[in-house]
Amino acid sequence: MSIFGAMQSGISGLAAQSTAMGAISDNISNVNTIGYKNTSVAFSTLVTKQTSSSHYSPGGVQPASKQGINVQGLLASSSSSTALAISGNGFFVVNSAANPGEGDVWAYTRAGDFDIDNNGYLKNTSGFYLQGWSLLPWDGNANATVVNINGINYMKAYYDSQGNTVYINDNIVDSRNLQPINLSTIGGSASPTQQISFGANLPSGDPIFSASNPTAGGRHSVNALIYDSLGNASNMNLTFTKESSNTWGMSASLPSGAATVSLSGTRENSKDAASDIYYAAGQLEFSSIPDNGSVITITDNQTGQTFNFEFVSTPGGAAQPGNIKVDISTGVVSTSDLTDKFVEVIQANMPGANRFSANSNAVFIEQSVGGGSLTINASKTLACVQSAVNPDDTGVASGIFTIDAIDDELKNTATVSFTSTTLADYLDSTFSINGQEYSFVQADPGQYEIDIRQALNTDGTVNPTLLANLVASAIKANITEPGRVSASGTSVQFIPTSTGSDLSIDFRQSADVIAGTGRNGDNTTFADLTTTAITLSNSFKVNNTEIESGSIVPAVKFNADGTPKYFFVDSMDIEWANGAQNMTGEYGQGTPISLIMGNVGTNDGLTSLSGNFNTNYIKQDGAKFGSYAGVSVDESGVVTALYDNGETRPIAILPLATFSNPNGMSALTGNAWIETDYSGQALLKMANTNGAGEVTSNSLEQSTVDLATEFSNMIITQRAYSAATKIITTADEMLDELTRMT
Repeated sequence: MSIFGAMQSGISGLAAQSTAMGAISDNISNVNTIGYKNTSVAFSTLVTKQTSSSHYSPGGVQPASKQGINVQGLLASSSSSTALAISGNGFFVVNSAANPGEGDVWAYTRAGDFDIDNNGYLKNTSGFYLQGWSLLPWDGNANATVVNINGINYMKAYYDSQGNTVYINDNIVDSRNLQPINLSTIGGSASPTQQISFGANLPSGDPIFSASNPTAGGRHSVNALIYDSLGNASNMNLTFTKESSNTWGMSASLPSGAATVSLSGTRENSKDAASDIYYAAGQLEFSSIPDNGSVITITDNQTGQTFNFEFVSTPGGAAQPGNIKVDISTGVVSTSDLTDKFVEVIQANMPGANRFSANSNAVFIEQSVGGGSLTINASKTLACVQSAVNPDDTGVASGIFTIDAIDDELKNTATVSFTSTTLADYLDSTFSINGQEYSFVQADPGQYEIDIRQALNTDGTVNPTLLANLVASAIKANITEPGRVSASGTSVQFIPTSTGSDLSIDFRQSADVIAGTGRNGDNTTFADLTTTAITLSNSFKVNNTEIESGSIVPAVKFNADGTPKYFFVDSMDIEWANGAQNMTGEYGQGTPISLIMGNVGTNDGLTSLSGNFNTNYIKQDGAKFGSYAGVSVDESGVVTALYDNGETRPIAILPLATFSNPNGMSALTGNAWIETDYSGQALLKMANTNGAGEVTSNSLEQSTVDLATEFSNMIITQRAYSAATKIITTADEMLDELTRMT
């Protein structure tokens, strides 16, 4: 009956307007709720199918509520540095637990009124904990997700409870890949340098560097301040030396307290993917004059010879049998005097002795292109700073370190070292250079003979250092470019030339008195000169096809437009003897320092243009010890710890979750939402990228409720409700009339 239908329609109107009033009341109640999104109620008809054209069957109305989750609220300033707002698309990722486990709810909110709880976590008023991507300095892992912040590369990763590095997958919302923001764990800390980023112009008009005329140009240094894991600051000079047109070599200084430094790169990869040593150096620093009988042992791993240098401070005293005496009984009143005396003895006895030089209180050791690796044991000389290098798991220092050889793949040279001190061994020995045979004689020498008498000690033994000088002099006198041959201690070294012919070298007939290696043509593996005759070519191949000249590849080669063509150096290792972690990347050690000198083919780093040398910029991470002073969040969501020493360190990124249909999410108590099939899956993005909004710190997003609109809607709803009740009372009166007819 239509009267009953009219009454039911009125009842549906009452229910619909009650729903609307409920939404209005929620809106008004939450007018000051941070990040609250206004709810509106829309109405649609409820239709009863008509069965007759002469009668009408009423239907009614049904309400549909809709929360404007995607509506931007106004931003208001706040005095709290942890008060955060989003301007644009996206939601903060939160969880009901600080350290989420199975069953804990992952949710999304715009309520950024975060504050620090009693455990240091950032939690908002509703009790949800803020989650983010933790940041660590990039360790060079190619699989890590790298983020460049202020010119320094960081990676999305963290250390687990066992100290292992966990690399984050930034597309997944779970407790492995998202971590709570806990400010109490920051504390005071020192941070070792792990990246140096710099740009400079190396003048294209500079001459090729000449050691005999260093003021002419061709050598320039970039100075950087680095920090070890203890927070000690050290100056580091990165020196570039022009080797030929458009090519520059590179070397590094040794900070005080370091044992070794090496430069390496991964561009050469035909032989293996491992990093190749381009430059290596070490040092022996002395804090005082060693005690009598102290010993430093140096092993040349190319010749297999071990040299035990014993410091003797007793006048007329002798070294132990088998040791080499370093007489410090007279003329040594300072550590500078000591190092001068020590280097003098080293150069008189060791192969590649020119690698050693005295520098104030230190013996500086710069690896030569053709030199073998050197293993040094300073543990028995406590006056040497490097006696404290490389402690074991119990903290006891071994005092042993190795200065690496330059990798064979990067160099083109040959080195021969004389190892025998027995005269008879040499009398039947010969060698050939460019097909010309040389021999050792005990008489006035001919053109291709070496008078070994000039290399004898007073006891009749052969002095290999004197002999190396005689051999080098004989060869230099008979080749067109004598600069290709030089003596260094007990060694003779050969290098290529840019103008002459290739050099053939054959020492097989002197196998009993020498040790040495050399590059044979394009072979990447150096040949043993006791068994193989070689041809030292004036050019050599890298990566099987690239032609290089000189004795070593350049650290950087430039294009004709002054931009870098390629880099052979991108990393620096340091071994410390001051108690800090080694920066070697080995298990339990710190990561090497990444050297970022710009991109190939662009002028955003190193350039080689006309004009003067100029350092355009230099940035490095790391910091001395500082106490935590506060935190800041930038527009990209990068959370940065602030220290009282003026340093800053990015510690996390707050990702923003975006949805294809944010209004399809389901609401939770606490002004948060969870994803549903209607909203689509959450996509995590760095703020201010790929359509995500930006994060505004010291701000809060206000409720989207407009009181004037809500009060107006309340009046309209009230009137509509009254009208619906009128339908019911009128229908009731009509039914009453009907019943009185009986």
